[in-house]
Amino acid sequence: MRRLRQRYPGERRNVYVNYPLGVLEVDVHGEPIARYERNKVRTTKYTILTFIPKNLYEQFRRVANLFFLTLVVLQLFPVFDAASGAISVLPLAFILTVTAIKDAVEDYRRATLDEEVNTSAATKLGSWRNVNQPTDPRPWFEKMLGINPPGKVTKGVRKLRDREANEAGHGVRVMLSKTGDTSVLSHDEPSTTSFDLDHVRTGAGRQLDDIQSVDSIVYPPDASSLSDTSTQRNSTTDFRQFKQNDGSQSTLGVIDWKRRPGGSARWERTLWKKLEVGDIVLLRENDQVPADIVVLSTSDPDGMCYLETKNLDGETNLKPRKSIKATSSIASEDDIERSSFYLDSEPPHQNLYLYHGVLRYKDTTTGEKKQEPVTINEMLLRGCAIRNTTWIIGLVVFTGADTKIMLNGGATPSKRSKIEKETNFNVIVNFGVLVFMCTIAAIFNGLQDAQTGTSAEFFEINSDATDSPVVNAIITFVYVAFFLWMDAYSYTA
Repeated sequence: MRRLRQRYPGERRNVYVNYPLGVLEVDVHGEPIARYERNKVRTTKYTILTFIPKNLYEQFRRVANLFFLTLVVLQLFPVFDAASGAISVLPLAFILTVTAIKDAVEDYRRATLDEEVNTSAATKLGSWRNVNQPTDPRPWFEKMLGINPPGKVTKGVRKLRDREANEAGHGVRVMLSKTGDTSVLSHDEPSTTSFDLDHVRTGAGRQLDDIQSVDSIVYPPDASSLSDTSTQRNSTTDFRQFKQNDGSQSTLGVIDWKRRPGGSARWERTLWKKLEVGDIVLLRENDQVPADIVVLSTSDPDGMCYLETKNLDGETNLKPRKSIKATSSIASEDDIERSSFYLDSEPPHQNLYLYHGVLRYKDTTTGEKKQEPVTINEMLLRGCAIRNTTWIIGLVVFTGADTKIMLNGGATPSKRSKIEKETNFNVIVNFGVLVFMCTIAAIFNGLQDAQTGTSAEFFEINSDATDSPVVNAIITFVYVAFFLWMDAYSYTA
């Protein structure tokens, strides 16, 4: 079993939503100090810069390749009477090249799958300040060149929105209802929805079973067409007016009903790799979970939701999850802007069945600090699929390499068959025996060359490479140990 990566021992993190960061968590410029992993994942073994050295290292872990490389180097010396050093390189170079091409093709396929996952579509809350991320997250060279300014819609996101707009028809919006009904409206059609008083609940939590999720499926190519907040929020305004007239607003939880929302936040489509820690995401039925997310609110009146975890543990039975009680009344973008809380989370780890966190917030009426425990029952893990739940609003806690599925995956291993491992062992043992035998032969050869008055002085003139018995013994050792053994190895192979 491969050893899993051990990362971030003991490092907890605080994820804030409309809540001021602590003094020790910001720098002198007021920017957050903590930096988190990107949600972009990479399972490839190589990059453009590391392919050649890393691939050569993996190939020369095969003892046979290393042995033949030694032969090639030795044949470059004239003392060994090689016909042509360049010709001796060709067989080994051919083997290394073919293997490298095979490895490159396999890694390219991994990169293609990674890109497909990283460019999957997700819905997050846009035009809203995520205080966990710096105002300008660009690296220094992008700031110096003035490229990719914050807030600019990237090419990949624009292509996603254009494609979805073309597939569903230009300017079409999908309205989500808490009862599970879905209606399709055009931009010219007012986004108002009649209320069903049978769905009104009293007490803590939602008082109305209608949630309006505007612009969360498709978008027109021009982002400016989404700026008409009056059209987008007609239903939300009606919803708030109904709650005020009803007089049964809940004072429990993280929402401050007296706070006036900014009105700029809206759901927008983006890519998985663009998600960051602290983002608010909207998931629908059959959606894949793009990161490790804590459930804030669901379409179910009791805050329940269901997910399929076969991509994580192979189980196909649905697992129930529930929302945090303090956030269960969040039902729109305005509710999020009215909310203020932070999640005190444990560091990322590999255990799929364990999570400990604490949601901390202030009572909106008394100002008293309150908290609520958060466990794995309130968390959705990356790779799971939403089932039997119309919608879920969640908070991104872990992204990319920090997610449990990636921590359990570890680094991409190098493929080494059992036969290859056994061959390496046998080659090393055989070569060790041969070295011992050749050492004995070289010693006797050196002793023989050191003798004088033998027939070799008359009949084998200039047969030795040098006049030194020690050097001749070493050359004999190399001849027998490498070149003759190469013939034996080639014959047995």
